[in-house]
Amino acid sequence: MPQARSSGSKSASSSGRSQTKRSTARKSTAAKQTTRKRTSAGTSAGKTRASRATASASASAAGAKSNGAAAADPRLEAVAQRIRKLNERIIEESKAAGEVTLSSYEKALKAIAGTLERGPGKSDVEWIASLATTQAKFIRDVTTAWTAAARGMLK
Repeated sequence: MPQARSSGSKSASSSGRSQTKRSTARKSTAAKQTTRKRTSAGTSAGKTRASRATASASASAAGAKSNGAAAADPRLEAVAQRIRKLNERIIEESKAAGEVTLSSYEKALKAIAGTLERGPGKSDVEWIASLATTQAKFIRDVTTAWTAAARGMLK
């Protein structure tokens, strides 16, 4: 809130100075903003020129690549052939490893079934012997079916 001053000559001269300072500050701020606008306009024009130069360089490089692609085609074909052979070897080795795993799994489950028949399957209690024998037969049947299906998927 402005306060009234008692001395008229001092207040008029001091208010005149502060007004001059304010107008000078406004002018310098406006000059800075104009300079920024000019700089950013120059930068965007420079960016446009640079992007045009990049686009033309890319177009000429694409033309050179299409001409050079015919010359590099035998090398690319040789690399592609080596990659195909490597992929085939990887697939064959994976199938072999899968077959070994399936065989081991099948052996382990059939051993468990045999243990069930030898242990509880020889029990004197008839229902325990029957249950153990039935469970062993079930394990063998499921193992045979599952491994046959898995082997079919490997081929």
